[in-house]
Amino acid sequence: MRPLFSSFTPGNKIAWLFLFLLIGIVMAGTLTNLILLIPAVSSGGDVVPIYVGSVMQSVLATALPAYFIVALTQEYPVDYLKLRPNGKMGEEVLLAILAFIFSYFLASFLAQWNKGMELPSSMRQVEQLFRSMEDAALETTDLLLSGKTIGRLLLNLVIVGGLAAVSEEMFFRGALQQFIQEKFSNGHGAVWITALVFSLVHFQFYGFLPRLLLGALLGYLFLYTQNLWAPIIFHFINNALVVVLHYFFGGSEWMQQMEEMPIDGRFALAACLSALCTVLLFWGYAKKRNIQHSTSNF
Repeated sequence: MRPLFSSFTPGNKIAWLFLFLLIGIVMAGTLTNLILLIPAVSSGGDVVPIYVGSVMQSVLATALPAYFIVALTQEYPVDYLKLRPNGKMGEEVLLAILAFIFSYFLASFLAQWNKGMELPSSMRQVEQLFRSMEDAALETTDLLLSGKTIGRLLLNLVIVGGLAAVSEEMFFRGALQQFIQEKFSNGHGAVWITALVFSLVHFQFYGFLPRLLLGALLGYLFLYTQNLWAPIIFHFINNALVVVLHYFFGGSEWMQQMEEMPIDGRFALAACLSALCTVLLFWGYAKKRNIQHSTSNF
């Protein structure tokens, strides 16, 4: 079937993508409230509304808008989103795992640095607003990850780890990044613009820098592999690690020390080495990919 809006420009696609996002947010909120009217659901405790809302947001506000706009403008939406496994899955999965390992100290350093930032005294009220938003988000996360049963662990791995990773990567890398690249014909620019939007829409100032880095890493994984499963796997590992650490070590002295690690010279050196290893990893993969591409054409 010929796409209904095949004549859409990249700018049109971006505008419609965010319009569908807004519609999805409204629908998710409405359906969440309706589902919570069911006695068997509403009696499940304080964490149930968070789970229901998370699922509705992931499906209706991120995954479906991405798929819908691509389906309206492309003949083969699954192929456009790069969701079909290719013959290099093993290599691309390894790249995603190594990228996560190599970038870990850099991301941790940025997280600690960003968390300790203080705004000028003239912006004290703005800082208090940012802090209160951060505290509210942290409270929600702690409640979501507070369960100590195997069932809650598996549920968090599926919803917080898997569903969030798939839906967000469909929206940001599969749809938005490709639309931006079509508009500006610049892969690097598309990666960083998408990463900026990815970080901004989470509305967490004190997590902006590590999330910007995360968005860039996910973007380059997608740019170089042309396989959405590579950033999905990275994203899942990132989310799942938080779930697992909170399950086994939440509230422990070791966990508290990790979360309050001071910014010192050794930490900064580890972050620099982490950044260097990550850059070299992507550079080496890109070089190898270009060699393979030229060889196959030869």
